[in-house]
Amino acid sequence: MPFLTPDETMSDQIKLERPGAGLPWLERQVSSAVLQTLRASLSPATLNRWIAAETDKILALAARLDADQGRRQVLTPRLTGLEDSSRHWSVYMVLQHLDIVDSGILQLSRTLARDQDFDREVRIAEVKPDPGAGPEQAERFRAAARAYLDWSAQARPASGRRHAHPWFGPLDLRGWHALVAIHTLAHRRQVEAIIARLPRG
Repeated sequence: MPFLTPDETMSDQIKLERPGAGLPWLERQVSSAVLQTLRASLSPATLNRWIAAETDKILALAARLDADQGRRQVLTPRLTGLEDSSRHWSVYMVLQHLDIVDSGILQLSRTLARDQDFDREVRIAEVKPDPGAGPEQAERFRAAARAYLDWSAQARPASGRRHAHPWFGPLDLRGWHALVAIHTLAHRRQVEAIIARLPRG
């Protein structure tokens, strides 16, 4: 039998909750309260600086890895703000997920800013990454984050229209903007946790 690392040995035995199962009730309530506080207390410009800083940190961490390291799925403890089904990702999977989410929230935000209803339900299970994600995800995430930041820096939305997040309920544009910030922070912490558990040497 060939030698297997602990992660490879357990890869077929890992039992995670289904995608979209959500957060524990108390964590969800606390996270929602934090989100609303940030929405009310931080300016769009402050949130943009926060998002840009977290994006730069993630890309710098990913740039230190070779392609094999970046593709390697690692089982991590569940981190605050991330559901159980996201615990066995690679760094490149995280980047792909961020690309998908940032691009989706940009489309949603543009629609709300026009005072129109966004016609699709947001489903967590539909923004999960592909295990085959590769190094190309770094530039895709960079481009998606830049497009979102460029738009939000210029937008002057006055619309009070809302769209529902599956965990946090109806959010207006400022709520979705705050969500991008804390979502990017949560996944920066995930990238750090993955890298800390990569095999050395």
